[in-house]
Amino acid sequence: MKGKNEKTVQSGKDRKRFLQISFGSSIEVLNFLILVYKLNYITEEEYSEVRNQTQELTNKINAFYKSLPG
Repeated sequence: MKGKNEKTVQSGKDRKRFLQISFGSSIEVLNFLILVYKLNYITEEEYSEVRNQTQELTNKINAFYKSLPG
């Protein structure tokens, strides 16, 4: 039977893993954003707006990840 602390540690590990996946996904979005811009599917204005939003989100994910123990 798992104790309360063991469950908390596992949920913390799960949260950190989720954030790692989220961070990787946001980087993937940035890569595809660069691609669609270079292929002229979006304007420079659209590119800049989405890139800034994605970078802001990526920075928040990273800061939250770093704030977690362990």
